[in-house]
Amino acid sequence: MDELIRQLEELGYLADQSARDQGIVIIKGFEIKAGREVGKQVDVGILGKDFPFTPPAGIHVRPALPCPSKGDTTSPLGDEWRYWSRRLPDWQKDRSARHIISYINKVFLDA
Repeated sequence: MDELIRQLEELGYLADQSARDQGIVIIKGFEIKAGREVGKQVDVGILGKDFPFTPPAGIHVRPALPCPSKGDTTSPLGDEWRYWSRRLPDWQKDRSARHIISYINKVFLDA
């Protein structure tokens, strides 16, 4: 998890560790760059407890934006969050925070 935090901070993101006990790193103030929510700033939680071995299986989003397609549910982070289940492709080829950021952008683009 510490390596994920280090890489996110190197990319200029604010990595919040308040959900560390759940194995989740929260990217504070993530700007949505594409899709129906473009321009909004949200907090995005990603599972990082065994980074870089296992890819995130989805993202936690606050405020709790509803996902127009199937695959969102409640989040263990609380009522103000939604969990969007999305597969991260090609993890074996690129196990980096940069790949995770690209994946998050793609999730919002496809939403």
